[in-house]
Formats: sequence, structure tokens, C-alpha cells
Amino acid sequence: MSDEANDEANVVSLFKDRNEITDHQQLTHATSVVQYDSAGHCLVLGHAHGAATVDRIFNLIQDRQQDFKSVTVVIVDPEHEGVEKQLTDSRQAIFKVPELHLSGYLGAFKALVPAQQANTQADFDIAVSVTLASGAFDLVLDLAPQAAIGSALPPFGYQHVPALADIDSAASELSQLVGEFDKPKYFEYKSSICAHSRSEINGCSRCIDVCATDAIVSAGQGVSIDPFLCQGCGSCATVCPSGAMSYAYPRPSDAIDRSRHALAENSARVLLLHSEDHQSAVEKASLPQEVVPMLVEEISAFGADFYLSMLAARACRIVLIYDAPESDLNRQAVQQQIDLVQQLLEGLGIEEQLVWILSSTELSTGNTDCLRPDSFASSVLNNRVPQEFSTHNDKRQTMRLALDALCDQFKPQQDAVSLGDGSPFGRIEVDKQACTLCMACVTTCPAGAVLAGQGAPSLQFVEANCLQCGLCEQACPESAIKLDSRYVWDSVQARQVTPLNEEEPFHCLLCHKPFTTKSMIDNMSAKLGSHWMFQDEKAMRRLKLCGDCRVRDIFEQDNSGIDVHK
Repeated sequence: MSDEANDEANVVSLFKDRNEITDHQQLTHATSVVQYDSAGHCLVLGHAHGAATVDRIFNLIQDRQQDFKSVTVVIVDPEHEGVEKQLTDSRQAIFKVPELHLSGYLGAFKALVPAQQANTQADFDIAVSVTLASGAFDLVLDLAPQAAIGSALPPFGYQHVPALADIDSAASELSQLVGEFDKPKYFEYKSSICAHSRSEINGCSRCIDVCATDAIVSAGQGVSIDPFLCQGCGSCATVCPSGAMSYAYPRPSDAIDRSRHALAENSARVLLLHSEDHQSAVEKASLPQEVVPMLVEEISAFGADFYLSMLAARACRIVLIYDAPESDLNRQAVQQQIDLVQQLLEGLGIEEQLVWILSSTELSTGNTDCLRPDSFASSVLNNRVPQEFSTHNDKRQTMRLALDALCDQFKPQQDAVSLGDGSPFGRIEVDKQACTLCMACVTTCPAGAVLAGQGAPSLQFVEANCLQCGLCEQACPESAIKLDSRYVWDSVQARQVTPLNEEEPFHCLLCHKPFTTKSMIDNMSAKLGSHWMFQDEKAMRRLKLCGDCRVRDIFEQDNSGIDVHK
């Protein structure tokens, strides 16, 4: 990861005073707090084939040892067998191990040698071996060529310094992380509307894919988020199609209300979002009076719902000061949201670019065409009537209300606009010839978009609810479902229940109770016709009986039952 990306990513701060957390983002509702406790026990990692040998490590950190409560050194040597432990004259432990697994965060780093490599029955715990009361290290200084923690954004308390010239600076930063620290809990998660998984079928994994800290993992039907690893990037909430994951610092409704107020109070038409890292550059820039700057915790926490709400209100342009490279996961999430907004606006006949990314260098050098008054003086949004609405922190409802407001003033060119992959809106197409109305799609849909009809066997659909998560597509045993990303402008039409497939019910041959469809019976007969258990007429006939009659028929008509050894 580049230094530029690291600077952009590490905008999050640790606080000594909890009141600072609420004040920092002018929160109307205080967020939960995550607390770290660091006693100052430092683990220093080296590699047998790296520049950081044991002697060099001690020479480099000798002047810094007093800054830590203890220092433990581990050298990884793949050719070494078992675990070797030595003590220096100053009672510092030095380990040589063939392999090391490192995990955790500030105040709770676990360093384990796998049992097989340690020649022990259980994993060898380095912290336990040096009798740390907490059973974990508080800080990690990694001097190995390859980082022991491979996440794009490493946890607090971990510093990877492959260039030994930087060790003094890294050790100095770590020495500041001794004591108790608070940070906001940046997210809220509603598992009930999460579309990650159903019935062991994988659906949406957008939050997992975009998380730079590896704080989000799969957990049954939903996901699990480690608040100690989370650093508030907000991309998980930005890409979540259902709103199950939402940002809490500030909440979406607070951010929207504060931005609307700033635009109205300053009679501004352009909203300039920036993080604290770029506060100085923004203050030094000569901004037109139509531009109002807004300090936010993290640029990537703002997505299409926020952009559209601002464009439906008073903003005719939104500019993001953002330095992360295009390869950065958070930058990719932001760009995806901008592309989504642009596709939607083009469906309304608005061709001009309304959401921009500007680097801090471009801002400082004055290369800011998107901020020049003449560049937005002729914006098509200048003559629209600003619309405001209550969002209630419902992401999908916020987007639809904003688009409804824009749709009232900019007439759509078609009934629906096609959207790219990753869109949170769309429909499904069902191959009626292949569909057997087994209802597997209904049982897996997390949003109530795919429904079973009442009475006759039928499949119904509510497009406004569809997340394009793909669970129904994955669950269909006949591969009869295909996703179609799009947005229907008419909200009434989008909320209507529409039929996808319908068949006459198939009735049991004995009791005449409807229990399935003809296509299901035909499909089962075709698939089981060559099986040895269904070679006689009686067995094939039983496929056309309901569950109760099938059992009764087996015992009444064939006293010998089924010979499973045939």
C-alpha cells in the first residue's frame, strides 16, 4: 500500500476523552464507544533472511526500550525446527520459530506458533510463554520483509517497517499508544435485513470484499464485524444494498440534515467534502462563495443516498477532496457510487457530471475547474425547486425519495434505466419453461422481493424490494433465474406485486389434493425414470401422490416395501 494511501486511510483518531467523540462530528445522537487498553508490552518481529537480525534489532531499539513495559523479540526462520527461547542479561526473551501467526489489535495481539511446527500438542502461545498477565501483546513492531498482518489497513498498535531506517519513527509512534484509548463504534448492523446468506447459499458479500481492515467476516446468514479492527472507513455501509450496514459517526440522517442546513445557511450551491487531513488545504484555498466546505470523518462513508439527497436539495455539484489511489478499496467503492449516481441522472436526461473527485494537490495548486463559478453557473439543477424529506436512516427509502423528487422535475426518458453490476436495484427474469415453482427462491429471498402466490401455484415479485443480491439465482435448482439491474422511475409501479410464473396445480391421484405443479412432476419423472427404484409402474405412480397418500400406498399395495438391497 502506498504512503499516500496510508495517509488517506489513517484519518481515524483515538481519543482520550469520550466527550470528544460526540463533539468531533457534532452528533445529535451519541455513538457507542470502543475502548482499548494497552500496558506497553511490545512484540518485535524479524526474519532470519531479512535485514533485521537479533543483534541489529537490539541495537536499533536500545534507545527505545524504556518507552515500553517489556520487549519480546521473535525471529521467524522457516528452516528452524520447533521453538527456541533464550533470555538476555536484561531478562528479555528472544524466540526463534519456524512459523508465526499474528492476529489482534492494540492491547490484544496474539502470536501463535502452529502446534505442528512447534512440536507441541497445542499451538505455542508466545505471550503466555513470557507470562504476560493479559495473555497478549499490546503493540507489534514488525521488521520482517513481508508483513505478518496482510490487511490493506493494519490494526491500531501494529507497525510494519521493512525499511530499518524508519524504525525510530515507528517505535516513537507505538510508544504513544500506552494507556486507555477510546474510539467511536463507527457502524450499526441489522442482521434481519442482511442479504449475505440463506440456507448455506452465499449471496451478497460486498461489505466483506471492500473492508480494508478485514474486520468483517461471514457468520451464518449474516456477517460479524469486529469493532476493534474497524477503523471507520465506512465503505461497508456505502456498498450495502439493503442498509443492513449503516454508518454511525455520524448517522446518515444527521449528515444529510447538517449538509442541507450548511447549504441553505450559506446560500451555497456546491458542497465540498473533506477529511481532517485536508482541513489546512481547504482553509488556504480561495473558494468561491457558492462553495461550502464540510468536514467529515471519512469520504468513503458517503454514497449514493447522500449524493442524491444533496442534489435533490440545494446542491448542484458535490466535490470530494480525496487522495486515495484508484487501486484503494475505499476509492473503488466511492467511484462505484459516483458511477451509479451518474447512470441514474443520465436516465433523467442530466448528462453533466455532478459528483467530482479532486485531489488535495489539485486544490492547493488551483487546478480546480469543477469549483469555478462559471463551471456550475449553467447547471441544469440551478432552476429546480429544492426538495427535502425525512430519511429515517432508511438507505433505500432515502434514495427513492431523492430520485422521486428529481423525477418530478426532470422527466425520465424511459420507464426504467439500466444499471451496471453492483447496483442495489433491479428485477429478476424467470425462464418459465425451466421453472418448476419449487419456491426455493422464495425461501431464500431476504428482502421479500420474491413471493409465493396465494391459491394457485405462482411466483410473484416486488421490484422495489429487490437487492440484486443473487441469492434467488444461486438457490434455483433449474438455473431459471437471471438478474437484471435497473431502476424503475414510477415508485407505484416498482411497489406493485407482479406475476413471474404461474401454473395450474397438480392434484394427488388418490385424494385429489393439490400438492405441486405438473412441471415439477414431469421434471421428477424425467430425472428418476432411469433409477432402479423407479423401474416399475407402481413406483412411478407414487410420484404423483401427495406425501400422505404415498406412504399409505407403499404399505397397502406393496407389503414387501422397497428392497433397498436390490
